[in-house]
Amino acid sequence: MIRTTAKKLQSLPIRLKLFYTCSLLLVIAVLLAGISFYIQASGRMEKNIEAALSNATATILKMVSATAESSIKNYLRAVAEKNRQIVSNYHERVQKGGITEADARKALREILFGQTIGETGYIYCLDSGGRAVMHPNPGVEGVNYSEFEFIREQVARKQGYLEYMWKNPGEVTARPKAMYMIYFEPWDWIISVSSYRSEFISLINISDFRENILSQTFGQTGYSYVLASNGDVIIHPHLSGNLWDVKDADGRYLVREQCMTKSGKIAYAWRNPGEDKFREKLVIYNYIPEYDWIVASTGYIEEFYAPLKSIRNLAAITLLVIIGMVLPATFFMAAEITRPLKQLEQKLSQAMSGNFSGRMQIRVRDEIGNLALFFNRFMDELESSDRKVRQEARERKKSEELFTKAFHASPSGIFILNLNTMRFVRANESFLQFLGSRQERIINQPVDHLSVFSPSPGLDRIIELIKKEGRIRNLDVEFTTRDKDVRLGTINAETVHIWGQRCLLCAVADQTETRQLERTLIEIIERERQQLGQYLHDDLSSHLMGIDFMQKSLFKKLDKEASAYLEEVKEIRFLIQEAMGKASRISRGLCPTQIADRELGLALTELCRDMEEIYGISCRLEGPGQAVHLDERRAVHIYYIAREAACNAVKHGGADEICLRMESSGRDGLLVITDNGCGFKKARSTWGMGLKIMAYRAGRIGGSLEIDKERAFGARLALNFSLSKEPEDG
Repeated sequence: MIRTTAKKLQSLPIRLKLFYTCSLLLVIAVLLAGISFYIQASGRMEKNIEAALSNATATILKMVSATAESSIKNYLRAVAEKNRQIVSNYHERVQKGGITEADARKALREILFGQTIGETGYIYCLDSGGRAVMHPNPGVEGVNYSEFEFIREQVARKQGYLEYMWKNPGEVTARPKAMYMIYFEPWDWIISVSSYRSEFISLINISDFRENILSQTFGQTGYSYVLASNGDVIIHPHLSGNLWDVKDADGRYLVREQCMTKSGKIAYAWRNPGEDKFREKLVIYNYIPEYDWIVASTGYIEEFYAPLKSIRNLAAITLLVIIGMVLPATFFMAAEITRPLKQLEQKLSQAMSGNFSGRMQIRVRDEIGNLALFFNRFMDELESSDRKVRQEARERKKSEELFTKAFHASPSGIFILNLNTMRFVRANESFLQFLGSRQERIINQPVDHLSVFSPSPGLDRIIELIKKEGRIRNLDVEFTTRDKDVRLGTINAETVHIWGQRCLLCAVADQTETRQLERTLIEIIERERQQLGQYLHDDLSSHLMGIDFMQKSLFKKLDKEASAYLEEVKEIRFLIQEAMGKASRISRGLCPTQIADRELGLALTELCRDMEEIYGISCRLEGPGQAVHLDERRAVHIYYIAREAACNAVKHGGADEICLRMESSGRDGLLVITDNGCGFKKARSTWGMGLKIMAYRAGRIGGSLEIDKERAFGARLALNFSLSKEPEDG
């Protein structure tokens, strides 16, 4: 009969099996959950009590500190603004002739120095140079104190709140001090109201935060209070006066212990006025050193545990009701119903640990049997998928590890930008150092809100290039650091897909110092070129002229004596004159003068002639070059660009034919230099400094330099510039 019953139970619908099984499990679960909940709730309740009191104490501590700080700032500011108004009134009287400036300043001295701030605080005035113009100590007036950092900050800011360290003569150590300063421009006075922070307590208005502290409640009767370290009551809902000798039920000096330890927690027995018995209480307290105050929060423990007692009673009643209703009907059926579920549980446990080889034994074809069948099929698929996933995970892990290491170890600044949201996804340490920023300031922030790219068109240009070409190569952009420092960088970027999002992977190399060094080097080269040209013109040419004069005298003497060396002397004179001509041409090339308006075309014509004479090549100027009107500064830069390009074509490109063409169209001008040399591809490794110099000059006149780098033979360089006069770029 038992076997028959067992078979019938095995054949029951799963809903009945689950009903009976769940009934038993529900009783057990409620019992265990109730006990576990009570134990955990008891422990958590104790922690929550301390946490609530600790948080309240910390909140009050911050509130008192912040309110007191604000009160002090407002007090100092009000004093400063009041005295500026007094100074302004006297200044108006001086302007109207009602009083002399000397009398006004004398009266102001008595008014300003007749005021005290706290115990030892005072008012003084500085000028914009850091000199003390009015001070309670007459010996200080007229002395410049710019050597002190806080004086320099006063001079720089002129208005606002400032904290600093100060040591008076005769004191061993410096003490924290604070001031509020305000500027009176007509007399160039920085009116400063200062006081030591240790004296701030006398400036605090306790009523600013009394109600906020007294509004804090814990349980039914818990509260917060503030004491001075000598036991005086600052804020308390029930007590006043000095509590130094107050004891608890055990004779413990409660307030003394708080004042001596400054911070901590104490459990004690306490009875409020009007109560008839002592109850266990907990206090958590902390210390405000600036004001020598102790902030505390306290409450009765029984009030905190009151909700737990109600929960315990309700859980017990619920458990008894469930046991009485469910246990008789489900006890016998539990073992038979849970056996296949236990087996399934074991197999699932193996699968959770990564072992997918377990399979269920199918004895009957009820719902559990069907579940076992589907479980076995599922495990077959899962085992197969697991092998594939593990293989893919190993390959992906290697790829991600390589990317992560390369990303964070790269010396270049790298960041990832979500192109859909325009927010930063990630940035490596090099990029953060490049910007002078922190990871939390960058990640998930809109790129335009952080003002990283300066100016903003820089970002628009990057997005435009990405949309057009899908990548960026060696683009010069400006970045703004956290300190508002503008840095110059070269950016390379690719579009990538990360976590299903279209992103921009950017690498930035900081070129600021390199470009500054290049500019400095170019300026040095320019200065040396000018000095060399001036030397050739003023020194060497004069020296050669002297030699030529001596040769003429020698020739006359030898001519009278009918010397046989006359022909050799004539040859010497020819060589001297040739050297003078070369020196003159080199001097003009190094230090051209009077290049303005139409003379630029003449200078370029002379450049072509010099190239032909010096290097023995063909060099010509085409186009209406002399019709281009420019100021001297830009004309000189254009001349040097043409000269540098021509010389590089001969020296590095091996060209023997060079053509210069100058054109103008409306407000724009164009200079094109072409040659028949080996081309830029073969010669560009030796053109580096020359190109930088030409690009630098083009930038100085607001122009742009274009080089055809893909020509197989010969080189072509084009300079685009504006014909309208603009101020020179620093």
